[in-house]
Amino acid sequence: MVVVVDQSKSPHVIRTVRIPEVLDRALRKVAEEKNMSVNALAEACLTRLIEFDQYADELDYAMVRKEFLIKGLEYLTEDEIREFGRWTAMEVGSETLRFYGASPNPGSVIHTYESIISKYGRLYNFRHEVEGKNHSITLSHKMGQKWSLFFEVNMKTIFGRVGIDLETEKSANLVKGRFVEIPPGGARR
Repeated sequence: MVVVVDQSKSPHVIRTVRIPEVLDRALRKVAEEKNMSVNALAEACLTRLIEFDQYADELDYAMVRKEFLIKGLEYLTEDEIREFGRWTAMEVGSETLRFYGASPNPGSVIHTYESIISKYGRLYNFRHEVEGKNHSITLSHKMGQKWSLFFEVNMKTIFGRVGIDLETEKSANLVKGRFVEIPPGGARR
């Protein structure tokens, strides 16, 4: 069973663990550099383990430098990038949703972009705003125009799979998407 941690509503427990001194020193140093408590750092690390790291092998994820990804896309034409964006939405995106047990709907797609890809994949910063039934999604990154094209096609494809016609605009390092929420069983707009 896949676990997603919602810490906002969970009471805390006190747990004592023994760790090597060298690990304690390293934790304190990193916590100080990040201007956070050792407890907050340990909680963040454990959350990542529970929400993502334990599944990374099963999902066949690999950690690579952004420069490698940026350079790889430089060799593709715009048509090849569009096809790559569609393929990743249809295959990888759909598989990730299934793996996390999420039914395909706009909320689960947004959660996957925000909690899995943005938070742990670190490809972009993600922002989702809702005003009434109007949704706005922003992906900001530092990977260039070709990656904006990839993200735009990827978003349009996966949202299309859940019945949402996503309106998009893009620039060199930013992709914005907008849609109007459709009530269950409602007609598309």
